[in-house]
Amino acid sequence: MNLLIDGKKKDEALKFLPKLNSELMKIAKTGIIKKQNASRNVSRITKKISAI
Repeated sequence: MNLLIDGKKKDEALKFLPKLNSELMKIAKTGIIKKQNASRNVSRITKKISAI
């Protein structure tokens, strides 16, 4: 995702965002990271994409 953001590829980043969100929530569900941490990461990435 960082490569897409650094490369200013907004369309591709937006297409990949739901998959990233899903994967982070699955990881949070298993307890590897906390749910709030996963949500915060998705929020920050969404802000970065919007800023492109």
